[in-house]
This record gives sequence, structure tokens and C-alpha cells, in this order.
Amino acid sequence: MTPQPPNPEPKKKKKSLSPILDQIVHGGSSVALNLIKMQTIAGDQALFRSPSLNKTVIFKYPNFDQQIADQPAAPPGGDKPAVADTAAKADRPIETAIYVPHDAAEIGSGGYAIYLRQRDFENLIKHHVGVDMGQISAAYERDVEILRTIDSIPSLDPFLLKSALSKHLSEIHPGYFQISDIEEAGIKTLIAGKVNPIVAKALGLTSATDVNERSARFLQALWDPTMPEAKLFVSAFGISGDQAQQIFEGWKGVSFYEHTFNRNKASTAKLLGWLNSADSIPIDIREFKHYKEQQDMFRLQIIKKLRNIVSNVSSIFGEYTVCHGKFMNDGDPKPFRQFLAGVYRRYWVLGYCSMAVLHASSIFDRFMQGAVQNKLTFEQCDEMLKRMDVSLSSQANVQGGL
Repeated sequence: MTPQPPNPEPKKKKKSLSPILDQIVHGGSSVALNLIKMQTIAGDQALFRSPSLNKTVIFKYPNFDQQIADQPAAPPGGDKPAVADTAAKADRPIETAIYVPHDAAEIGSGGYAIYLRQRDFENLIKHHVGVDMGQISAAYERDVEILRTIDSIPSLDPFLLKSALSKHLSEIHPGYFQISDIEEAGIKTLIAGKVNPIVAKALGLTSATDVNERSARFLQALWDPTMPEAKLFVSAFGISGDQAQQIFEGWKGVSFYEHTFNRNKASTAKLLGWLNSADSIPIDIREFKHYKEQQDMFRLQIIKKLRNIVSNVSSIFGEYTVCHGKFMNDGDPKPFRQFLAGVYRRYWVLGYCSMAVLHASSIFDRFMQGAVQNKLTFEQCDEMLKRMDVSLSSQANVQGGL
């Protein structure tokens, strides 16, 4: 009797990434900074002095409760999972976290997330990364400063990251900042075009020479808000000089995100167009007709959330345009003063909105790679909507307020 070959083992279904892991692996440079990929960079030019920190992924995530693994990290000596202390920092809708994968060669296989603003952060980073925050060496102080600086920006867009870490640029390899000199200069020129006329008007400058010379100093202050010009500018609007750094950071950030959203309008419109079209009806809907109404309702919820985010963004930029016009055309500084007073919070809201929309579009593009005639299967569509739902949900969006 001829021996029969053994039955082949059934193919295992590929494990779906959790929402956070999906952001880390596929979210792009604005969401995740994968330091593991950059370990070939020489030690003196590495982002951190601590080798263990350079084997992690720094990422940004909206601050609602999600777990990164089935068994999240627990504080040494305790049994409670490591979760973000969101109640203490509800004013900033974006968390910064350090992701420590179980396997550095396969970051999607799971690991631990340590949020920089969570309770017991110092013990957790010592336990899971081996960095003792209590150390007083210059190397540790520098690493802690860089972590805090990264936490001070809403997203990891290369332009914002490079600007935030400007103090350390001479010692950090340019490979950490995925932006060309031409692109960086172009963004700065766009921002300068918004700022220059306001500076001239606020300081009562009339001659072209004065405008060019004084504006140049204020533009430098935009990249370095510790300069005295920053305090001088906000004082012209009756705002305390102590708020100058936050206001300049926020103002610069709002201008940057205006550029970002204008650049990504087409991809957002493409996503909304597909969700509202007949193409969004699954190609095998007849097999799932009993669930059609449920999925339709889910799809409409995604459309509503996406439109709400776009509306929030448009509201901020519209307010900026109106108060800018009242000041420049009517000489009324009050609306612009009020805008500046809340510009830092608007900056963070725009950071969340930018990440949410970019990731939703990225999810759509990845799923559409497997589409047949621009249509997905029911299961593909269901999984895509679930991932988008997580990306588009946050306190800022659910509450609908700024």
C-alpha cells in the first residue's frame, strides 16, 4: 500500500493587529518614530544615549483607553496594567508613549507601551527599558530632556520634530528627520508669509526696511520662542510675556497644520467620496444581507466622525482667517488677541485631527490594495471600518468641542 502524504496543516489566519499596533506599524512618520530601524546610526549621533531607548518605537496616540497587548505591562511589584493617566492630562488629547516590542525584528508581534504622562512612569521605564530616571548623569538628563521635548509636540511630523529638537540638531543624525532641506524651507516660507504682515501691523512698522529687519528677528523667535522678540510681540497684544513661548509654539503649529491639511485635502475627499458611494457596498453583500443594515449604520457613523473632524479643522482655520482680517483690514486687535490666547490648545486639537485623518486615509489605501473593481468583501469592509472608528475617536471628537 502506497503511503499517503500527511494532511497539510490548515493555514493559520493571520492575526489582526490591535488598533494601537496598527498605528505603530502603519501610521507613518507623524505617528511613530521607529528607532529600531535606525540602530545602524553611530552612537554619538543616535537620538538617545541609552542603547535600550534606541531599541524602541516612540509613538503618539489619542488619549482614550486602549491596550497594546493582551497582557499589558505591570508596574514592578504590582498587578495593575500600565495605562495612560488620562484624567491628569485631559488638556492634551495626544499621548506620547514608548513601545518596547517583544521581538525587535517583528514589532507587530506585540509588546509593552509606557506612556510618558502615566502614573509610576519612572519605575516602568526602569523596569522595561532599563533606564533609571533617578540617575544624575549628563547622558540620562539629556535623554529625559529629549523625551519631554517630544512629548511637548502633538505629532511626530518631521518638520515639528526637527524644530522641537533644534537645540540638539548638531549631535543628532539627520536620518531621524525624514524631511528635505527644500521641503523644510518651503514650509518655513509659507509660515513666514502668514506671520510677517501681522508682525509689521502689531509693531506699527511702515518702511520696507523696518519690516524686513524687524520681521526677520520675529521669525527667528518663531523657531526659538525664548528670544526677547517673542515677549515683545505678545505684549503688543496685551498678553503677559510669560505666555510667549506657548503662544509662539501654538501659532507656528497652527500655521504648519494649515499647510498639512491643504496638502491632504484630496485624500480626505477621496475617502469620503468612497464611503458615500455605491462602491462601499461589499461585493459579497448577498451572503451577509442580514448584517447590511448594521454595517450601513456603522459606515454612516464613520462618515459623521470624519466630517466632524474636518468641520473642527475648518472652524479653527476659519476663525484664524477672520481674526487675521479684522486686525489687518479693520485695525481691530481684540479677535486676534483672543485667538492667540487659545492658540496652544488649538494647536493640539489640530495635531489630533491631522493624525486621525491621515491614519484613516492610510487604512483606506491599504485595504483598497486588495479591492476588486474598487469594492471590498464584507469582512474586509467591516475590519476597515473598525480600524477607522478607533482612529477617528477621541475626547476632542466625541465631545464635538474645541
